[in-house]
Amino acid sequence: MTPDLRAAAFGAQPDAAVRVRPGMSAADRWLVAVTLGGQGRYAAAATVLEDLVTAPRVPPAVTAHAAVTLAAHRRQLGGHATARRLDALGLRLATAVRPGPLDADGTDARAARVDALVGLAADAVGSGAVGHAQRLLDAAADAMRGHPAWRPAARLCWVRAELALLRGDAAAAVAPSRTALELATAGGSARHVVKSRIIHAVAGAVAGGDAAAAIAELDAAADHADRAGLLSLVWPARYAAADLSEEAPNGVWTANDSAARTAQRSVNGRPSDAPRRRHAGTATLSVILRRCDPVGRRLMREGLGLPARLPVT
Repeated sequence: MTPDLRAAAFGAQPDAAVRVRPGMSAADRWLVAVTLGGQGRYAAAATVLEDLVTAPRVPPAVTAHAAVTLAAHRRQLGGHATARRLDALGLRLATAVRPGPLDADGTDARAARVDALVGLAADAVGSGAVGHAQRLLDAAADAMRGHPAWRPAARLCWVRAELALLRGDAAAAVAPSRTALELATAGGSARHVVKSRIIHAVAGAVAGGDAAAAIAELDAAADHADRAGLLSLVWPARYAAADLSEEAPNGVWTANDSAARTAQRSVNGRPSDAPRRRHAGTATLSVILRRCDPVGRRLMREGLGLPARLPVT
């Protein structure tokens, strides 16, 4: 895999201008799609990923990763059922591949199996299937044992935290979200750091931490994502900050009901209150909607509950 593309997909250059070039390997095309998805360029990413999933002579491990990545993009747009089918395909493909050398970024076949199991667990969280999600996370942890990669381990921690939030046990979400942030920081991935910051801030606030500090951290994470060109993370950070700023008079967070959703998904300016933060998040969603393929647009409107009038131009 090309080092520059690794830096774009899993490193410090998520805003790099990337595209598929003639003669590019299947693995490098996958990295291009990963980068495009982080930038919220879902239509361009889907074109690359769908080709990797269906084209002949693509190495099975790359096909598995492509299916799981497309699942993640569909899930980010609210399409948990669509994502589940793709994650299941990725799991079948990864399980059938003969084990090979392990990769520190988790680009190998065994890591693809972990990613698929984690993706299926995230799909289960999205549908409220708590027990099923836990079993899938346990299977992912077993598959991850002994693997040196930071990336699938961080993703596993994300969904552990999301499941704890879904169960209403925010205190149990704090440790895995902190571990995810540590792993992402050590891995040097701007994208994974930002998402981990979002989940950790939400978990800490809902667990009874300093709400003002959590909101400030979410605003900072949104700014970080904006500077890094990570539109896929700008809007969930803004929405999470808006949710946390709406504390009910009795002291119960309105965010408690939505924390699991906002933390998963896996804006410009500096909004100072909930309506302005939400407006900024919606503005970013409008840009992303324009960058989606027809399937992505449908999933956004249905899965994220976007109003039909939200513009796409």
